[in-house]
Amino acid sequence: MHKKILNMVCAITLMTGVGTVDADMVILKSGEMFQTQRAWKENGTVNYINNGQVVRVNEADVERLIHAPGPVEAPPAPEHRTPADTHPPAEGLPLSAPSPDGDETGYLDLKWGQPPSLIKDLTQVGTDAAYGGVQQYTRKHKKKRFARALVDDIVFGFWENGLYTILVEVSNFSDFMNLKAEAFRLFDVGTRNDEDVEKYYWLDKGTDRMLAYDFDSDTGFLWMRSRALHERVRARYPD
Repeated sequence: MHKKILNMVCAITLMTGVGTVDADMVILKSGEMFQTQRAWKENGTVNYINNGQVVRVNEADVERLIHAPGPVEAPPAPEHRTPADTHPPAEGLPLSAPSPDGDETGYLDLKWGQPPSLIKDLTQVGTDAAYGGVQQYTRKHKKKRFARALVDDIVFGFWENGLYTILVEVSNFSDFMNLKAEAFRLFDVGTRNDEDVEKYYWLDKGTDRMLAYDFDSDTGFLWMRSRALHERVRARYPD
């Protein structure tokens, strides 16, 4: 089945709230992905709240708009975190326990910042213009797996020749449940804000992760990003 690749190569912009955090999601065709207090369609545009202001984008530039069923409670930060392991979270994003290796992706012994030449069986599928250019690669294998889970595609994003993001895609709930099981096995159980929404977060020592499924479009993904590289990206391309 032909499936449009979602290139999650930019920051997840998360909003700060008091008591509750809404979870609407706007995913642009360029790869940008925004979690916001509110998003809606109006007169051919998709509008969402960012830093207290309304941002409008052409509806044709939006890959997907996902509405949360309602506000979700932000859980308390996990206990037993030493000062050396403590990193300030992205606004509104709950924490899970940090991984011991900050440069490890947790997948195939890959390390963040690796050039594509050090990863076997990659083929380039495109370049996103964001942040001066993010090259996207996928694996040559006809059948693609994330650990033991069969998936539709795995897209690797490279910024300045270093591995920056990994996006794993599925197109049915059965495959998503297998992907979820593998993600929980590799990274421990993610933080879930709402028992009725299939959306999980991890904020490890060196990696941001999100796992989500959208029942309206029957698509799901596991998205991972290097925190160190993203800090460099934000320093060069501030919001």
